[in-house]
Order: sequence, then C-alpha cells, then structure tokens
Amino acid sequence: MGMLKIVTAGALSYVAFKAWQRYQASSSLKSELDEGDTTPPHGDPILVGETLDVGPVPHAGAQFSRGFGEA
Repeated sequence: MGMLKIVTAGALSYVAFKAWQRYQASSSLKSELDEGDTTPPHGDPILVGETLDVGPVPHAGAQFSRGFGEA
C-alpha cells in the first residue's frame, strides 16, 4: 500500500509540474522580445587616434588554501 501512495504522489506531482509549465509559458507577463538593438556606449570615451592598451593576456592561476583551523 505504501508503494501505491508513492507512485500516486509522483504522478500527481508530475501532472502539477506540467500544468505549471504550461501556465508559465502562456502567462501574460512575458517580457518584451529582443529586437537586436545594441546598447549605447558607456564609460570613458576613447579619444580619436588613441588605442586601447590591454596589457598581457591573463592566464589561469592556481589558488592554494591550507584549510580551516591552521594558524
């Protein structure tokens, strides 16, 4: 009898989850569609004729921690 309750609860959960997904997909609170526009430039402008110096390329580094409790 216990197994029947578990299977029934699982089936009800599945049906409720699928109904919730359908509700979310058809919700009238959808966000606006992306029109593919670009964002306006922000930050400090680069002056005409200047280049953007990036510097050396960063690389992955190892981090080390001795752990908790060590002084």
